Amino acid sequence: CMSNGRLDRWRQAKLKLEYGLLVAWAIPSGIMLLLFVVNGIYPFGDRSFLYMDMYHQYMPFFSEFMEKVKAGESLYYSWNVGVGSNFLSLYVYYLASPIHWLAFLFPQEHLLEFMSYLVIVKIGLCGTTFCYYLRRHFDTRSATTVLFSLFYALSGYMAAYNWNIMWLDCVWLFPLILWGLEKLVREGRPVLYCVTLALSILTNYYISIMICLFLVLYFITLVLANERFVRPVWQFTVYSLLAGGLAAVLLVPEICAIWVTDFGAMEFPEKIESYFSVLDELARHQLCVGNERGLNHWPNIYCGVAVFLLVPLFAVNDKISAKRRFAMLALTGVLLFSFSTNLLDFIWHGFNYPDSLPARQSFLYIFLILVMCYEAFLHIQEVEKKTIVNCFLAAIVFLLFCEKFVEQEHFMVGVEVLTMVFLAIYGTLLYYYHHHREREWQIVLCMVAFLVAGIEAGINTMNTSLGTVSRTQYLTDIADYQALYEYADQQTDGFLRMEKFRRTTKNDGALAGYPTASLFSSTMNSDVADFYEQLGMRHSKVYYCFDGATALTSAFLNVNYMLGDTEDALQNEGNVKADRLYKTVTESGDITLYECNYTLPFGYVVPVGYELPKLETNEPLKLQNEIVDSLGVKSNLFTKVDVSKKDDNVVLEAEENAYYYAVVGASGTSIIDATGDYGTKQFKDLKNGCVLYVGYLKKGQAVELANGDEEDDTPNISLTAYRMNLDVLQEVLDKLSAQHMEDVSYDDTHVEGYIKLQEAGQVVLTVPYEAGWTVCVNGEKVETGLFGGCFMTVTLEPGEHRITMDYDPKGRSEGILLSLVSLVLFGALAVLERKKTGSEAETDVGEETDVEERIRTEDVMALEPEEITELENGEE
Repeated sequence: CMSNGRLDRWRQAKLKLEYGLLVAWAIPSGIMLLLFVVNGIYPFGDRSFLYMDMYHQYMPFFSEFMEKVKAGESLYYSWNVGVGSNFLSLYVYYLASPIHWLAFLFPQEHLLEFMSYLVIVKIGLCGTTFCYYLRRHFDTRSATTVLFSLFYALSGYMAAYNWNIMWLDCVWLFPLILWGLEKLVREGRPVLYCVTLALSILTNYYISIMICLFLVLYFITLVLANERFVRPVWQFTVYSLLAGGLAAVLLVPEICAIWVTDFGAMEFPEKIESYFSVLDELARHQLCVGNERGLNHWPNIYCGVAVFLLVPLFAVNDKISAKRRFAMLALTGVLLFSFSTNLLDFIWHGFNYPDSLPARQSFLYIFLILVMCYEAFLHIQEVEKKTIVNCFLAAIVFLLFCEKFVEQEHFMVGVEVLTMVFLAIYGTLLYYYHHHREREWQIVLCMVAFLVAGIEAGINTMNTSLGTVSRTQYLTDIADYQALYEYADQQTDGFLRMEKFRRTTKNDGALAGYPTASLFSSTMNSDVADFYEQLGMRHSKVYYCFDGATALTSAFLNVNYMLGDTEDALQNEGNVKADRLYKTVTESGDITLYECNYTLPFGYVVPVGYELPKLETNEPLKLQNEIVDSLGVKSNLFTKVDVSKKDDNVVLEAEENAYYYAVVGASGTSIIDATGDYGTKQFKDLKNGCVLYVGYLKKGQAVELANGDEEDDTPNISLTAYRMNLDVLQEVLDKLSAQHMEDVSYDDTHVEGYIKLQEAGQVVLTVPYEAGWTVCVNGEKVETGLFGGCFMTVTLEPGEHRITMDYDPKGRSEGILLSLVSLVLFGALAVLERKKTGSEAETDVGEETDVEERIRTEDVMALEPEEITELENGEE
């Protein structure tokens, strides 16, 4: 029987472990909370922690997600995300963390705060799990594990990407996954590994790709170090596959969806290139190095300046096995080399190059660096004092070398000096820690180190992170948009879409909850973006946007209403209320709802076999003339007009009263400012072939278009201008809407309507084609064609037809089945493993058990969770 005294010692040790993990969460979380206060983030001010994609994507998608959950709607599809999107794939990519469901407990008006303060919670979890890993891996109860965990939680990676809530779960799960892998290899216990890896894949499959690649490399080092092969390889393979199988419920439909994006293509680089030198990379370990979030590939690898001292101490300490030192340094070198090599960069990012936000796997490198640093610290008493001094001097020389030869735009003045100051403090503390063996001295030195580390991590995060925006400005008009959509929906019989003259984000439809025609998402349907590009609207690899739409393309997209404020009205026509393109409907607050006078109904008809002409030049308005001609209207919709030069600018003077557009030439200009009688408006995100709506001009009125780029080397703008003929536009729309669907009704996954055809034709259903759609005519499934390469069409004979459309994401059923099978297999294997462990234990009857031995020797921190449960269930 285990004595009460030993059980008490175990309980005290367990309490110390839990207390340490709580502190490891509280310190980085507390630093972040303090920085929130300093930066005036709500409720400590009117600022909001919205930065980059959190501003443009996560908040709108979170808002749509919560609206669906609270309304009991399907998570399979959404009309408020672009022109209609697979919402399940978007959920898997951006929102799948189980923690995110807690947002259900918060009112919608404070969803922004839930997201912001969730970042603090997840940063704290990073500290907790890394602390847990250090304590289990090194079998220690030392409070210094908390010190090193602080730099994992507040690393340069976290400073650069802490707003990226969809990645953070993988970062805090990673230490648990790696500890699970070590248990699998050393003890043959795979449960923790399989469960945490499956949870990581469920949470974010994309970052999990990088984790899985790393696990393969780390597994090889573990097997070689432990000189075991057959059983670990079998278990690693089987349980890694089972982890993917358990996540298949979300993973399979996501894989099916990603193939219709531009990320589905995997084109290996033709030649191997290097982005920068290793010296330049290592220099980025310094304090307050600005983060890279653009396209320059720099990794964000800061994790405390003490690494300049501790990593060399790890490398030269012969008390640490040479095999381990070589394995850890070699694996670190592979990651470091991967940051600067295009081929390896391509592989690590899931066989794609990242569209900004580079080196997304750098948290793995940081993890290895900090583990080596902690191991060097644990063995600090085993090295000579002169070794500490020599490593410190070598670090100073390296920093001086960097100051002389390393030049990067992210390096602020004084970075090297500030780094050397903190490095000198750490070197002094480490030297005296080695010199004074008395426990009291070491406690004092550790307390000072905690204070210095907290200051260092706070300074770095304060100077390299925490972008904010005005909370009021971001949220102020959302209630008005929602009210105007509800009004428009009541006035419209059937399908509708709304757009804005000026947007807050490219996902305003998801943010405010209305059907739209713009989207910024890595899961977008690339065929829609190609359609937008053909017609001169804004587009890229990750977004398509209504900006650049003409009255014709707006009609093609079934855009029935526009939203705008007073300034929008002035900038879009001089007085948009008198504009023949729109008519004023109603107002809410400062926002006005306009109805489009030129639009098409859902389910309009084109001739049988009709296909949109293809763009062969960078002139989308010429293409629209070809479309008009191919539909049987023999007059030009757009007529080219002359422009003149004024210095480096282009001047468009109206030859007659009309609506004027311009097309950007191959100049590289991304921003153009247009100045006229209505003031100045700005066009952004421009590429060669983008259309600009200049506005309605009376004869003799002029607009001057100037380069709005601030770069000195940006070339002069090149534009071609056109005026639009409204009579031709009306004739085209009359032809297309002569026959159309009626009694159209729809919900999240179903569209239904009736059409009566006098002659055969193709019914254009302005819903992007995806494999999950099933279209039936009069109850029978039919094959669909494509309009513009993306929207579904149905060819029908004369007569009456009822068309129904139903959506079920491709791969959903297969994913559920695979997850169920994997769950059964995992359970069966877990039972077999438990029985095997039990039979092995029976052979040791009469001998002191491993648990008793560890309790007796007070090595209680190495107890496994199962053993802790066993002890808690009884005192004998």
